[in-house]
Amino acid sequence: MRPHPIAAVTAAALLCVALTSCTSEDGGTAMEPPEGAPTETATAEADEAGSPSEEETDEPFPFGTPVGWAGETLERDGKEYPGVVGGSGGETVTASNADELADHLAAEEPLTVRVEGEIDLKGKIEVGSDKTLVGVDGGAELTGGRLVVDGSDNVVLANLSMEAEGTAIAVSGGAHHVWVDGSTFVGGGDSSLISVTDGADHVTLSWNHFRDSEAAITIGGAEDEPGALRVTVHHNHFDGTSGRHPRARFAEHVHVFNNYYHSNPEYGVQSGRDSNVLVEGNYFERTRLSVSTEEEQPGNVVTRNNLLVDSRQPDLRGDVPDPPYAYELDDTTNVPDVVVARAGIS
Repeated sequence: MRPHPIAAVTAAALLCVALTSCTSEDGGTAMEPPEGAPTETATAEADEAGSPSEEETDEPFPFGTPVGWAGETLERDGKEYPGVVGGSGGETVTASNADELADHLAAEEPLTVRVEGEIDLKGKIEVGSDKTLVGVDGGAELTGGRLVVDGSDNVVLANLSMEAEGTAIAVSGGAHHVWVDGSTFVGGGDSSLISVTDGADHVTLSWNHFRDSEAAITIGGAEDEPGALRVTVHHNHFDGTSGRHPRARFAEHVHVFNNYYHSNPEYGVQSGRDSNVLVEGNYFERTRLSVSTEEEQPGNVVTRNNLLVDSRQPDLRGDVPDPPYAYELDDTTNVPDVVVARAGIS
């Protein structure tokens, strides 16, 4: 587990140390651009190398920015929204029960909300705009409900442990600039532990640990339309979870890199219904089908620089552009060690 020394510092510094996916400190490898179409990966062999930008990510905020779509500017309805900073610049408050948590997260002003210990959510709690929710002193255990980011923007959720009977975090209603980092998710029943649907956009899911679940992440649903759902999924540990790591439908761009897949009985990543999914630098170990497309309504998938161990890779289709942001790939052979050491609450 990675350190989260955030209990006794200011809001800006608190966020910086709480979020592991600030600009990489691990000395990852910058990859050369691929030549031609991706080729099928043989068992225990890596694909052709990918092509992340070699430019360093600027850090306009004291604590840095997330890697991926949540850190990118979005233009919507004539307005420009910068990358996520959560409650930075606002006060730091503490919640010790569900009522206090709901009140803080519904406040109009920017807030960093610290939680520790166990809190029974008692159902659904809405997360408003300009909020950081962070577990301190070993993380926070949230049970008995879910967090809903419905139409909000600029939200950071970090260092949380959530055990849910259904979806733990739902991002919907056109919500954008949402960053879920360094958390552990268990359960979910037949529902995905994290869902990003209904026109949500510019989301990063990083350094999380998913276990004991049938479904991890759903991006897009039957009612979604192309043009949104730009999501980055990196450095997560999918630990014995069955499928949807993620499953994408109608997604404009999903970037899945440097994740560790271990003992997944159904599949790793699935692209359907005209989604565009780039899968690179991931380590698949005993994953029945590493990457797939929906049979009746397939999506586009490009794979490169993945490593497959006792896993199968089918023929894939389509072209997917590189993302517009700078990022750095860890060496695929090191992904299990890097991810297991740092993903999840601490």
